[in-house]
Amino acid sequence: MLEPAVGAFSLVYSWIYQYLVGPFLSFAKDFEFAAICTITVLFIIISALMMLHRAKKLPKSYVVEIIDVYGNKVSIDGVRQVFKTYDAAESYARMYRDQFKQQYKFRVVGREKDLTSKA
Repeated sequence: MLEPAVGAFSLVYSWIYQYLVGPFLSFAKDFEFAAICTITVLFIIISALMMLHRAKKLPKSYVVEIIDVYGNKVSIDGVRQVFKTYDAAESYARMYRDQFKQQYKFRVVGREKDLTSKA
């Protein structure tokens, strides 16, 4: 009496697994892969757009501000103060800090206008 019920249950279980659960799990794997790929592509595109937006806001030139011991901005003859890139300005500011340790402080400041071009 129990054997026909077990056989019927086995038949129904195998049919449900084969025609409903199996395809659903296969679809879920494909959907997961597509979702991961879509999220990755969106992340790359958004990162690139943010980088381009940030690059547009960068200063056009950099100025090394010289501050004396009293806190006044000064200009020293022979000291270059206007630069096109931040790396160059920071490098010169470091060199000037080593040369004028006690008398002056040097700070790199970005400017919106391009001060390096000769008019």
